[in-house]
Amino acid sequence: MSAASSGTEAVSSAPTVAVAAPPWAAAALAEVAGLAGLGPGLGPEPLPIRHVVVDPRTPETPDTQGVRVLWRYHLTPPQLATVVERLPDLEWVHSDYVGVDDLPLGLMAERGVMLSNGAGISARPMAEWVMLALLLGAKQLPRFVRQSDAAVWDAGAPLGELQNSVVLLLGLGAVGSLVAQMLEPFGAEVHAWTRRQRTTKPQGVTRMLAGDEWRSSVGRADFVVCTLPLTQATAGLLDASFFRSMKPGAWVVNVSRGALIDDRALLSSLDEGHLGGAVLDAFREEPLPGDSLLWRRPDVLVLPHATWSSSHTLEDFTRRFATQLARFVAGNRPTDLVDLAAGY
Repeated sequence: MSAASSGTEAVSSAPTVAVAAPPWAAAALAEVAGLAGLGPGLGPEPLPIRHVVVDPRTPETPDTQGVRVLWRYHLTPPQLATVVERLPDLEWVHSDYVGVDDLPLGLMAERGVMLSNGAGISARPMAEWVMLALLLGAKQLPRFVRQSDAAVWDAGAPLGELQNSVVLLLGLGAVGSLVAQMLEPFGAEVHAWTRRQRTTKPQGVTRMLAGDEWRSSVGRADFVVCTLPLTQATAGLLDASFFRSMKPGAWVVNVSRGALIDDRALLSSLDEGHLGGAVLDAFREEPLPGDSLLWRRPDVLVLPHATWSSSHTLEDFTRRFATQLARFVAGNRPTDLVDLAAGY
């Protein structure tokens, strides 16, 4: 491995900043250098970047002395741990994604390394998917799609509406907050649960919940939407007891982490006819094994962890890192720093 130039030809009086990143980040880093003077928080002129190539697939180590910044840029969690170990002067790691539960948080905490993530960067496409999930649950769309494929004409039981329905949001970060706003014109009653008590209600939220207060709403909810981070406190939260407490016919929507849900308990509740259905975008094992009982069900829609996807997602990743890097070079702490002890 060797240090490589970012490839930008822009002339700048700013000092060159060394950024460690995998070899497949070369083109993106050149874009970052070009973005440095183009937007709010990006500085008045281009930012010269020296790409220090760190490749966890090989045992070779470049000269990493003095390299303080690492852009994860699609490194797997094990690869990230390997690279962090190779950077003795590392101060800050940026990960484009929101979830950090599978990253080497303990290692970074021990080293005193800051970790920023992509908080809110895919909130809109994810919120749109949640809205779609609520509507397809209310209108039983998965069942009708399968009936259409099988040439079956069956109107079935009366369908639901979002108006006057109760939606319980587990988590009120960027995605949950945007879902609450989107639900407002539909006339739904939105209950939102957060780890800490909040003094104000965001737009679209009817009732704020904290601590164990979610238990008072789960039995009323027509839809439970999970956007929580995966931590020791939230792992397996949606278990057999949770599903038994849910309103008959209610739907579960999970766009967060698969380990938040006890799959066996969910399947049991679906088989018993207690729950109406589920829209799932995250699983304990991904890709979801072909023999999983969640496949081929009329009451479950399996998504390939794709609710974050948008035509401009990769561009957003690059612009976010450029903004963060400009802050860091100016002597400021990056925004959206992860609490390494809390795990989000």
